[in-house]
Amino acid sequence: MPALAPTSGGSSPVVLSGAAAQRRPRTAYLLLLPGLAWLAIFFVVPLVSLFFTSLQAPTGKSGVYEPAFQVSNYLEAIQEYWPTFVKSFVYSGVATVLALIIAYPLAYFIAFRAGKWRALLLVLVVAPFFASFLLRTYAWRTILG
Repeated sequence: MPALAPTSGGSSPVVLSGAAAQRRPRTAYLLLLPGLAWLAIFFVVPLVSLFFTSLQAPTGKSGVYEPAFQVSNYLEAIQEYWPTFVKSFVYSGVATVLALIIAYPLAYFIAFRAGKWRALLLVLVVAPFFASFLLRTYAWRTILG
């Protein structure tokens, strides 16, 4: 079946045939390569490196580890810090539930009922995200001043 190519101006689509129809799907996948390479280099590689580092065994010298495959490191960490893990999961669960309880009704209200107040409400929701930007800017002013 020939592929349809969109045209500008609202006219009917142009029918692509043969090589042009096969090139369009490949082009989309090729455009993904830079993003996938970025993720692999700066996310997957460090994550795998961190995982293998976590399996190393201490040699007895301060801060020196030898390559090993000790899964017991994870068991020791869970046994020693289990109260902290439980607290972390409880706190994150409570924060998630509270965020859902607050955010969904607010988003619904802004989307469907806000009327002339929509722009102001959106600014009030987005403005706190600029706090870290402002702090960084003032820090750089102090450092470079």
